[in-house]
Amino acid sequence: MKEGLGYTNSDIADITGNTSDSIKSSTQPNKDLPRWLKLAIVIYETTKSKSETAEMLKKKSKKDVFNFIRSRLSFNEKLISQLRHTNNEKMNKEHRRFEMSGYENNKGECTLHNLSIVNEFADLGIYDFTSYLFLDFHKGSPTLHMKYFYENENLELDYSGYGTTEIIYEIFEKTIFTDKRTRRRG
Repeated sequence: MKEGLGYTNSDIADITGNTSDSIKSSTQPNKDLPRWLKLAIVIYETTKSKSETAEMLKKKSKKDVFNFIRSRLSFNEKLISQLRHTNNEKMNKEHRRFEMSGYENNKGECTLHNLSIVNEFADLGIYDFTSYLFLDFHKGSPTLHMKYFYENENLELDYSGYGTTEIIYEIFEKTIFTDKRTRRRG
């Protein structure tokens, strides 16, 4: 959070009325975070991930975009705090993933789950470039089906061996990171 906002311990000390040494001490990796800092981090992470735009993401490194994707798909603090017998520190590093088997107990559940993950990024404009865009999973092999809005070719792109974060990144590469024309909305 400090790095993302460009703050130093001195900057935070000025804001909070604490000393720079106090801030440095309370943010050591081996210490529990103070409650006020947990709140600040939750607010920062929530607003940061929701306020990113496609233009901002284009300027970031691939690693930073991967972190953005993971952040968008992460489980929120409220949910994590309700889980018992869970290592919260490890759980904070987890995120929602595609169901890649393609097998369903109830008709449509796999498709709905996977579509909900893709839709987490709809606000970035991923659908503005295409007439259709969806993922199909068969025996662990993901295929992205799409057709650009102003083109006639139906594309089927195989992403076997890719994880959720990598597939979402590839969707970005094919949509918001391209110079393709977008449809007009409104």
